[in-house]
Amino acid sequence: MFSMQKLELLDIIGKPNLQELFDSGFKVVPGLPKLIFVGAAYMYTFHLDDFETVRKHNILGRYDVRANVEWHRCLERWVNDQSVTLGNRTFKPIKISRNFYRVTNEGMEAVALSIVGSGGDVEFGNRAFRYRSIGDGDVAGDVPNPSTKVLVNEIDRIDVNSTAEGGSLSRDGTTIYSIGNHSNTIPTPAGDGFTECGMEDTSDPATDLLLDYSIFEDAIPHTQNAYAPGSTTVIYQCSS
Repeated sequence: MFSMQKLELLDIIGKPNLQELFDSGFKVVPGLPKLIFVGAAYMYTFHLDDFETVRKHNILGRYDVRANVEWHRCLERWVNDQSVTLGNRTFKPIKISRNFYRVTNEGMEAVALSIVGSGGDVEFGNRAFRYRSIGDGDVAGDVPNPSTKVLVNEIDRIDVNSTAEGGSLSRDGTTIYSIGNHSNTIPTPAGDGFTECGMEDTSDPATDLLLDYSIFEDAIPHTQNAYAPGSTTVIYQCSS
């Protein structure tokens, strides 16, 4: 019923695409990952004769996300003064307007809370992404990929809120802090050092979700019972 083609935002305030909008408004250090929230907001009004079709399609979106993707595509066409066929009707709004806005600070704080878990403060024990992992995968020359789901070669994983060596998961406003220390008893890696770390939501690599993945070309040395390894992730949310 629905087309799952890639959505294209048309004529974005004179820019050919969102990437150019990002690059012109957010100066990026080469290789630096970007977490940027940009929202497209639409306001519109329909003739009553068309509204029943709109109503039914929007209710369908409660059960099938593809209906919402299709709705977004319709909005973009309407912004460009095109008629759209939904159901058996071909129509367009009486008027539609689009704008791009900033995601608010309290909205990003809510995102931070969803990552650190209930409450988002130290006294709460139920944390969403409270695990940290380290590994020694052969990642020379590689860069983290957004499609990564597991470390190349995980060696140890800890719950940062309960490990005896210390750690925590918390947030300060919209900034998220994941800090974890691993035991000195971890075996010496085959390459004598750690090169990767991750931030996960469970203790099981087979079923977890990987929130953050980092690669270090300059390996961190470890010798069993002599060194105590650790890692920290700080996530800065930016609204552009």
